[in-house]
Amino acid sequence: PASSALLVDPLWAYSACIGHISPRQGLILTLEDHRFEDGPGGRTSASIPDWSVEKIRRIGGDAVKVLAWYRPDAAPSVNRAQQDLVKRIGEDCARYDIPFLLEMLVYPLAKDAHQTKEYVEMKGKKSDDVLATVEEFAKPDYGVDVFKLESPVNAEDADGSADVQAIFDEMGRLAGRPWVMLSAGAGKPEFRKVLEHAFSAGASGFLAGRAIWLDAFNAYPDWAAIEAGLRGEGCDYMADISALADAKAANW
Repeated sequence: PASSALLVDPLWAYSACIGHISPRQGLILTLEDHRFEDGPGGRTSASIPDWSVEKIRRIGGDAVKVLAWYRPDAAPSVNRAQQDLVKRIGEDCARYDIPFLLEMLVYPLAKDAHQTKEYVEMKGKKSDDVLATVEEFAKPDYGVDVFKLESPVNAEDADGSADVQAIFDEMGRLAGRPWVMLSAGAGKPEFRKVLEHAFSAGASGFLAGRAIWLDAFNAYPDWAAIEAGLRGEGCDYMADISALADAKAANW
């Protein structure tokens, strides 16, 4: 009940939790497959098999969320594939009259020092790569209604400085539409600092998971401890960053 909306995936979460979601909360459903293809030229995404914008609309979804991995310096063929995928989804969202939330994440190429295939912030990422990605998908061709953006600097570098704020400000300018912040596995203190920068740059909120609930799940498989952590520290943190959003986020 503390959230204005919930993001769930259709494979596991939807059937388990739909009966527990209040009609007052927005229902956002994932379209992309968590599996992706890594090739010599970069990473490509795809939709979940036998799943579509039409089906999300049909079961009562309020918005479609898509993660598109992107590196401006990936192979041109890889970037065209990612661009074409997003365009098709944007067209489908317009056809079925449902909001399109696009999430973009930079990722390591073979030449990079920090390698990971996990859904985490890329260490050593370049702000220019994040900004160029936002600039590309802000074009009207893609039909994006809301951006779900990563920090343009590593979360631990969000230090409140004017230099970091200037990078966030540029990201907000490039977005050119409502945008919210993702946590990408950042810790609670680090993500709160990211939000301070983001709200100052015009972000309208957050769409985050692990920053809120991951600490509690470190108690696995002790389910009683997990629930206590979610109801305690997890809810306290949610209340804190929600109050921060109420006070400082941009009213879209």
